[in-house]
Amino acid sequence: MSKYRGRERESTENLMDKLQHQTYQDEIHSLQEEIRLLEQQSQNSQSYMGSFLKTIEMQREQFSVRNHESWKCSNTDLEAQIDQAESQIALLTQLTGIGFTKCVMTTVGKGNDKRKQYRLSGYSHSLQFDLEFELMEVQAKENVITTVTELNIILESNEFCDLSRFISRAEEKKSLLLFFRTLSTFAKWYEFRQITFKHFKLVRSSGIH
Repeated sequence: MSKYRGRERESTENLMDKLQHQTYQDEIHSLQEEIRLLEQQSQNSQSYMGSFLKTIEMQREQFSVRNHESWKCSNTDLEAQIDQAESQIALLTQLTGIGFTKCVMTTVGKGNDKRKQYRLSGYSHSLQFDLEFELMEVQAKENVITTVTELNIILESNEFCDLSRFISRAEEKKSLLLFFRTLSTFAKWYEFRQITFKHFKLVRSSGIH
């Protein structure tokens, strides 16, 4: 009888191990599918973000060539423009996860040597960053050409070696768009990874107990 009960207990333990193993396998497949969908959604968002940024740039160029008389607007018009700008910023933050907490601009130089220096603080999902860059505006016929002449990027953490290489490349090319696209993609991947690890940890803990 004791030998029979021992075999029965061993069989039950094996069955529980198999069920637990199958549960883990199901969780893994579910997470893999979720990651695939999130990656697809991220690619769609990146594509839409590129089009959105081009639209914003076109609007900025159109605004820069307007006659100063067009600045004489009523308070209602100004409020509408502010609301529109805030909506665009909110949409961009929703698409990219990038937001700004501080912005300081100073103008240096005179005449054709006039430049604008910016200091920005912000975040992309859970990653914090600081930007220092300089813009030079050159009047060319009917529009103004803006060029980034200096770019310095500071991250809160230096533990991401791969991201550091991309940042160095963005600084070398003096490309703000390259930096924001790279940061947005990396921050999304980092957040997905953190969520996945946390989920596995919770599942494993619940299985042990």
